[in-house]
Amino acid sequence: MPEKKLLILVDWFYPGYKAGGPIQSCINLCRALNTQYAIYVLTTDTDHQESAPYYDIESNAWLYNSELNVHVYYTKKKTLTARQLAAQINYVRADFLYLNHLFSPYFVIYPLLLTLLRKIKARVIVCPRGALYDSALSLKSYKKKPLLTLYKWLGVHKHIRFHATNQREEFAIQKYFPGSNIMVADNLSNSSQAGFKTITKEPGKLHCIFIARIVPIKNLIFLLMVLRHMKEQVQLTIAGPVEDKAYWKECKTYITQLPSNISVHYTGPIANHEISGLIQQHHLFVLPTTGENFGHSIFEALMAGRPVLISDQTPWHNLQAKNAGWELSLNDPAAFATVFSLMANSSQTEFDLYAKGAWKFAEDFINRQENTGQYQRLFS
Repeated sequence: MPEKKLLILVDWFYPGYKAGGPIQSCINLCRALNTQYAIYVLTTDTDHQESAPYYDIESNAWLYNSELNVHVYYTKKKTLTARQLAAQINYVRADFLYLNHLFSPYFVIYPLLLTLLRKIKARVIVCPRGALYDSALSLKSYKKKPLLTLYKWLGVHKHIRFHATNQREEFAIQKYFPGSNIMVADNLSNSSQAGFKTITKEPGKLHCIFIARIVPIKNLIFLLMVLRHMKEQVQLTIAGPVEDKAYWKECKTYITQLPSNISVHYTGPIANHEISGLIQQHHLFVLPTTGENFGHSIFEALMAGRPVLISDQTPWHNLQAKNAGWELSLNDPAAFATVFSLMANSSQTEFDLYAKGAWKFAEDFINRQENTGQYQRLFS
């Protein structure tokens, strides 16, 4: 068994999926490092926005997950206390404590307080996971900005190491916490890519899919506004949990105003193991997000061999040069409409060119990843 212990604190973990990317990022981290470190995960027993705990999982006990080769403690969310968290952190006696996001009361703020009080001996690494991007801070800024000011006033950044998943995040951290100890390690991706599969493509028809939490930052209304000007037959599948009910109500209003050639189907939340199969039933993955730290659903689409139409506010670039998709400015909705028309009118041969390009783009990304070495330096 590895000598060094790594304790990950995260609000939601496997088998949860409704919180999106952070869960998958932590799962991928466990898979990549579980032979180099003894990994422990401290989380809650309830998925994002759910009241009922996971089925058939014991709460408030350390359980061994043989698939991930990690130990997981699912705290009972309804009775969770700071004292309980502190007790489990002390029980593990980890060499490294890994915190996700910046604003979780129990899983970030409280451990940082313990760090300042010198109650934690582990090296503390904090991954903001896009929380410092302007698009993220614009949401509930009345809560986030004062907390950032408090962090800086207390000098929290002097006692931790920041994990930036890309250069853009590194710049964001430097902006709010100048002089911080920052290490860049790319987000770990799913590396289990199946063989390429195509789907029937008829000119004049397009099946596209949007997979994300229903919140303003994912920009679903932008997509719906673009689609209402389309002349081709377009079917849109929307998959993901409704996190902002007021925003979803507004989205539904736009859906009712779409012309008859545009049809929309909402599936609700979708489990991670179902994502690839659902994507492969469509021709085009679409996500005009206003900010993405990694975009696991984007990479899932590429791995599934489906071109992606996304904004330029993600780490995914040079897609068009590889026939893998398009990253476009949100200031140019007409460019999105042009791609929709191009894909809708494409033949089977033309579609397969993009589909194979997307699959190859993902394959190349997986093959050139050197992330394990980056993470070993991060946890050192």
